[in-house]
Amino acid sequence: MKITEEHLFTISLDKELKNGNEGRSKHWSSAHKEKKQWIDALQAADVETDSGMVIDTQTFLEEVLGDRSVQQKVGLTFTRVLGKGQRLIDSDSILRGNAKELLDSVVDFGILEDDNNEYVAWSLGLQDDTRRSEGPFVEISFYGAE
Repeated sequence: MKITEEHLFTISLDKELKNGNEGRSKHWSSAHKEKKQWIDALQAADVETDSGMVIDTQTFLEEVLGDRSVQQKVGLTFTRVLGKGQRLIDSDSILRGNAKELLDSVVDFGILEDDNNEYVAWSLGLQDDTRRSEGPFVEISFYGAE
């Protein structure tokens, strides 16, 4: 795997990235509910392009992507920005919880064609405790990858 490290854009969503410590239900309804909440958060989210332009996700999808999904393989960072009183979670738990439903929602929204290895080369979970006054929220950064 070769990472080009070209930052493409970042989506900021006003929803918490949780570690799923309460466990996963085998019933599909909880995942469906979570996915619906992520879709709602995506509709209200902002996208910052590499040039510093900030626009809403629908305008980004229409005007920047031309109503098509990203046309290259990407790498993703999911950054959990902590809010007041929140603790850092174990690094192996960052992508364990509701990150799957978040990525599925990015696909359903039309930003990515799919979340398999043909379209997403790698995913990395990060945490940021330096912006607590702004949090909690999550950022997904998209990078060019080969």
